[in-house]
Amino acid sequence: MTSPCHRRQLCLTSKNGVAVLAAVVGALGTATDLPAQDWNPFPEPEVKRPSRNRDAAVVEPDSRPFLPPIGGQLPRTGPLPPGKAPRGLEAVVRDPLPPLDEKSRAILDRDELAPVAASDGTGLPLELWRGLDLAAIEGLFGSLEIPPRSPAIASLWRRLIVSDAMPSGGGDTDPRFLALRVEALTRSGLLKEAGEAAATMPGGSAEPLAALLTARTEVALGRRETACDAIKAARHSTGLPRTLKTDALLIGGYCAITGGNTAAAGLTAELLREQGAEGSGGLVAFDAIAAGEKPDIRAVKRISPVEYRLIELAGGADQSTIVEKASPAVVAALAQDRSTGAERRTVAGEAAIKLNAIAPLELAEIYRQARVGESADALLPRAAKGSVPAKMDTARAGLTGRVELFNAAEAERTPLKKARLIRAFLDDARRAGLYLPALEMMATAAATVTPAVEIGWFAETAIEVALAAKDYERARTWVRFAAGADPVGSDARAGPLGHWLALADIADSTRSAGRGESLASVEELALRGRFGADLLHRLAAVLDALDYNVPIPLWEAASRTPQPAGGHLPETGVLSELLDASKKKEFGHTVLIAMKAMGPNGAEGAHMIALGDSIRALKRAGLEPDARRLGFEALFASWPRSAAY
Repeated sequence: MTSPCHRRQLCLTSKNGVAVLAAVVGALGTATDLPAQDWNPFPEPEVKRPSRNRDAAVVEPDSRPFLPPIGGQLPRTGPLPPGKAPRGLEAVVRDPLPPLDEKSRAILDRDELAPVAASDGTGLPLELWRGLDLAAIEGLFGSLEIPPRSPAIASLWRRLIVSDAMPSGGGDTDPRFLALRVEALTRSGLLKEAGEAAATMPGGSAEPLAALLTARTEVALGRRETACDAIKAARHSTGLPRTLKTDALLIGGYCAITGGNTAAAGLTAELLREQGAEGSGGLVAFDAIAAGEKPDIRAVKRISPVEYRLIELAGGADQSTIVEKASPAVVAALAQDRSTGAERRTVAGEAAIKLNAIAPLELAEIYRQARVGESADALLPRAAKGSVPAKMDTARAGLTGRVELFNAAEAERTPLKKARLIRAFLDDARRAGLYLPALEMMATAAATVTPAVEIGWFAETAIEVALAAKDYERARTWVRFAAGADPVGSDARAGPLGHWLALADIADSTRSAGRGESLASVEELALRGRFGADLLHRLAAVLDALDYNVPIPLWEAASRTPQPAGGHLPETGVLSELLDASKKKEFGHTVLIAMKAMGPNGAEGAHMIALGDSIRALKRAGLEPDARRLGFEALFASWPRSAAY
């Protein structure tokens, strides 16, 4: 496409928007103006990442058995063959070691002391980045899926990057780390937090890098004026990192066009081509503005927050196509933008929750604001039949139906009708791939439903909701009720739903004793064939990682089933690094390597060895609640249910 600006001077001498674009172009200069060592916040990993196909054959870098031996050790059977060294779970029983002397015991006691917690409310230690320098953090960030697809790990990741803890170092470490943190927050969809972090960078608006990061966040949030004021600071720079140069051009062009200089679209498109941005959403948008056409984004692979604003400026595109190609930051920004229509916010919110870019309670608030107001009497029959209202496509009807069922369930006061609405909403959410977050969203509504005979069928649903919301005592109350016991009395370890107690004990880090007692119901179901081979081995891996004393019949039942070979297994060396980091109590290092070990498909898609090692490492590093939540997540979806949902 021919640019309407045949010479750069033609655009740069336009009266409107000239200051911003001229400042950006002057600051960027040419590639030769840049420093030799440019900062790359997310460098490409040096090692080729493994296949994301969880069902693909696994290359065997680790000889450990998937199912640990009883008690975590093999019996002594004599001397090992020459050259055969014990490793991992295959370590042989050794002779007892002599008792520690006083000096060694004092050193051990110091190592076991609880770390000093940071004062930022994250619950993480002050020495969060111990064992990592800035270069190592940059390299690890570059190899990760952000945000993680595991809800448990995603929650831990969010706490990690919003923490105020700084890595050790010196010189320019702090500003560079803050910039890296802004980038990580942005890619995670935490735009408000990214803006706050950018505001804390040394130099403030007078520092070009901080100004650019601030401007990018403000554009993503739809705040044009503050974004364009911030980008003007680029005029004081003699060069910007290559990785941010494209963003600077996009924002400069955006500010020039919104300031009235539409001819700047052609110049910006020309500059983007020089930067190798062919096929990007930003270039498509500028070309469309220059030609007076609507942008065609079908060939665009990924849309960043700034590119989304440019596409909207150029006339917009099909919403479903945008959501399909949007980065987590885009769908999070759309979901949080109150100026966006209710339906668009809800579509974006559901896309964001699947990427863990927003939390379930944020989606619940979006649902509340999108309420239309149909009665429960009208909703329940339609939900039971799965019917679609006239003149409404199936996808839109499903979205509207979920919103209405959610709000009706929260508003209903009759226990029986409320229970039916909750179950109808959860069934709809399950079909949409939103079951676990939907359970957490229903916590407020389900908490008002008390156990009663007339809604006995609701007990298992109430247990699932309570477990998703981390209300483990409420889950145990419903288990006791289902067993015919006093809901406020002692635990009922029998009954049709007794096996849910085991899952509650796995997830609950506050329970100090009696965990193994709840496995009796699990053992019974396993012997009756209610646990598939994959679930049995996952259960064994989780229990072993959490140091359970597992009943021998349960081990034997798992041993009689084929060992699953699918799932994500990281490249050689990752699990060894995870073990080493956790032993040294290097908290941030442990979390980042656990993210790498788990892979792109969460706990359900991780290989058995990677899952067990990640849980074990988090627990060893002092992050037991997160380790237990990860174990819960690995088992929950496949846990035996009495009702066929």
